[in-house]
Amino acid sequence: MKKKVLVVALATSFLSNIVLADCTSLMAKYNAPDPSIKTMKQLKRWTKRKVKDENKGAVEKCLIDRAADNPNKATVAGQ
Repeated sequence: MKKKVLVVALATSFLSNIVLADCTSLMAKYNAPDPSIKTMKQLKRWTKRKVKDENKGAVEKCLIDRAADNPNKATVAGQ
Protein backbone atom coordinates (compact mmCIF):
# COMPACT_ATOMS: atom_id res chain seq x y z
CA MET A 1 0.00 0.00 0.00
CA LYS A 2 2.79 2.44 0.89
CA LYS A 3 4.56 1.72 -2.39
CA LYS A 4 1.42 2.51 -4.37
CA VAL A 5 0.98 5.81 -2.54
CA LEU A 6 4.63 6.67 -3.14
CA VAL A 7 4.37 5.84 -6.85
CA VAL A 8 1.22 7.93 -7.21
CA ALA A 9 2.84 10.84 -5.36
CA LEU A 10 5.94 10.71 -7.56
CA ALA A 11 3.87 10.50 -10.73
CA THR A 12 1.75 13.44 -9.63
CA SER A 13 4.78 15.59 -8.84
CA PHE A 14 6.40 14.66 -12.16
CA LEU A 15 3.29 15.57 -14.15
CA SER A 16 2.77 18.80 -12.25
CA ASN A 17 6.35 19.86 -13.05
CA ILE A 18 5.67 19.39 -16.74
CA VAL A 19 2.32 21.19 -16.61
CA LEU A 20 3.49 24.06 -14.42
CA ALA A 21 6.80 24.66 -16.19
CA ASP A 22 6.70 28.10 -17.70
CA CYS A 23 7.58 28.64 -21.31
CA THR A 24 10.40 31.08 -20.72
CA SER A 25 12.40 28.63 -18.62
CA LEU A 26 11.74 25.79 -21.06
CA MET A 27 12.84 27.90 -23.99
CA ALA A 28 15.99 28.95 -22.13
CA LYS A 29 16.77 25.37 -21.11
CA TYR A 30 16.77 24.18 -24.71
CA ASN A 31 18.21 27.40 -26.18
CA ALA A 32 15.16 27.67 -28.41
CA PRO A 33 15.02 30.09 -31.34
CA ASP A 34 12.93 33.25 -31.11
CA PRO A 35 9.44 32.03 -32.03
CA SER A 36 8.24 35.47 -33.08
CA ILE A 37 10.39 35.29 -36.23
CA LYS A 38 9.83 31.61 -37.06
CA THR A 39 6.88 29.84 -38.62
CA MET A 40 4.97 27.06 -36.88
CA LYS A 41 6.42 24.52 -39.32
CA GLN A 42 9.98 25.66 -38.63
CA LEU A 43 9.41 25.43 -34.88
CA LYS A 44 7.95 21.92 -35.16
CA ARG A 45 11.01 20.80 -37.13
CA TRP A 46 13.35 22.39 -34.59
CA THR A 47 11.56 20.68 -31.69
CA LYS A 48 11.64 17.33 -33.45
CA ARG A 49 15.42 17.60 -34.00
CA LYS A 50 16.54 19.22 -30.74
CA VAL A 51 14.25 18.10 -27.90
CA LYS A 52 14.56 14.42 -27.04
CA ASP A 53 13.02 14.15 -23.56
CA GLU A 54 9.63 14.23 -21.86
CA ASN A 55 9.32 18.02 -22.25
CA LYS A 56 9.03 17.80 -26.03
CA GLY A 57 5.29 18.47 -26.12
CA ALA A 58 5.48 21.36 -23.67
CA VAL A 59 8.35 23.03 -25.52
CA GLU A 60 6.59 22.65 -28.87
CA LYS A 61 3.36 24.11 -27.48
CA CYS A 62 5.20 27.09 -26.00
CA LEU A 63 6.96 27.80 -29.27
CA ILE A 64 3.89 27.31 -31.46
CA ASP A 65 1.82 29.63 -29.24
CA ARG A 66 4.29 32.42 -29.97
CA ALA A 67 5.00 31.61 -33.63
CA ALA A 68 4.98 34.43 -36.16
CA ASP A 69 2.29 32.83 -38.34
CA ASN A 70 0.04 31.55 -35.55
CA PRO A 71 -3.48 32.90 -36.16
CA ASN A 72 -4.22 32.73 -32.41
CA LYS A 73 -1.14 34.75 -31.46
CA ALA A 74 -3.19 37.64 -30.08
CA THR A 75 -4.64 35.39 -27.39
CA VAL A 76 -1.20 34.50 -25.99
CA ALA A 77 0.57 37.82 -26.57
CA GLY A 78 0.41 38.79 -22.90
CA GLN A 79 2.10 35.64 -21.67
